[in-house]
Amino acid sequence: MNSPPKASSSRLLFLDWLRAWALLVMVETHVSNAFLSSEIRTAGWFGALNFFNGLVAPAFLFVSGFVFLVAAQKRLEELRGLGRPFWRQVGRVGMVWAIGYLMHLPSYSPLALARGVTEDQWLSFYRADVLHAIAATWIFLLLSLIVIRSERWQGLWFAGCAVAVAAFAPMVWSIEFRPWLPAPLAAYLNIKTGSLFPLFPWSAFMLAGAAFACWFVVARRRGMERPFMLQLAVLGIAWILVGHFSGPFRFLPEAVSTDWWADPRTFLLRLGIVLLLLGACYCYGLVRTPKKSPLLDVSRESLFVYVAHLLLIYGPFWGGRSTAEVVGRTQGAVTCLVASVALAGLMVAGARAWGAIKQRKILLNGR
Repeated sequence: MNSPPKASSSRLLFLDWLRAWALLVMVETHVSNAFLSSEIRTAGWFGALNFFNGLVAPAFLFVSGFVFLVAAQKRLEELRGLGRPFWRQVGRVGMVWAIGYLMHLPSYSPLALARGVTEDQWLSFYRADVLHAIAATWIFLLLSLIVIRSERWQGLWFAGCAVAVAAFAPMVWSIEFRPWLPAPLAAYLNIKTGSLFPLFPWSAFMLAGAAFACWFVVARRRGMERPFMLQLAVLGIAWILVGHFSGPFRFLPEAVSTDWWADPRTFLLRLGIVLLLLGACYCYGLVRTPKKSPLLDVSRESLFVYVAHLLLIYGPFWGGRSTAEVVGRTQGAVTCLVASVALAGLMVAGARAWGAIKQRKILLNGR
């Protein structure tokens, strides 16, 4: 996702490569989730594909936190002044938040909405998705940067928050919040209201990205960028091993059953893989540093790509039904692969066109 603070011209290409990869694989993930037949899902290879696709959201969120922090560091004093730059960032976060809710509308027809919305449709509207998690965590990061002045304490604060969110996710997932919290708020805490990306544990990936960005900025200033990235890759390997081989974490009450998605070991495993992917993208960025690339177009217009491909699959454009509902999980692996490639190609072309439109608008406003 494009970070609210505007980055300078000296972009960190390894973040662009990782975000572009995450977005394009995300297209395949949603195509497979929407159209791949139930029979194929029982095949042995599908488990491997499902695990691979499960790395998309952690990578996407991690980069969102990392990019936000790096960009915000360049204009901290302006943001801390709570003047126009601060409110401009808040407005951009609000736009992302609003888009997240608009995408959950049960229908885009005013007449259909006027006829009434059921309780289940309201719950679907409230559920927290990736955009909601990103927007909420961005606000937290922004306020933290304003309050915490020390670079050292910023990194420790974000790291500590990431650990806390990941560690207590199983406990939070075991609680029924609806009796004493409104559904719109309860949706941000766990999956019991149907949320796919509640803040526990998903915001932990963004917080981790922000923490590592704090330390990256310091390392880069000291000319230690490459050793720092190597250390991240080594740390990633260590966390993969810990996440894969460690037993259950005993600080949780025995009555709390740990869902795989909320398990702290799962968080460590996936964060470790993300760090390895980040290191690979960093190495690739040292070899290839183009100013223009289809992948860079996708990364720079990440919000467009995210919203556009989801609307094409899940938008209620067919008499209140989505393409996913009309087609159903009826397609074979080859069909889904072809559809994924075609939709990814459409998103690449759309990102380039959208970027050109935005650039033209900037040039016209500058005259």
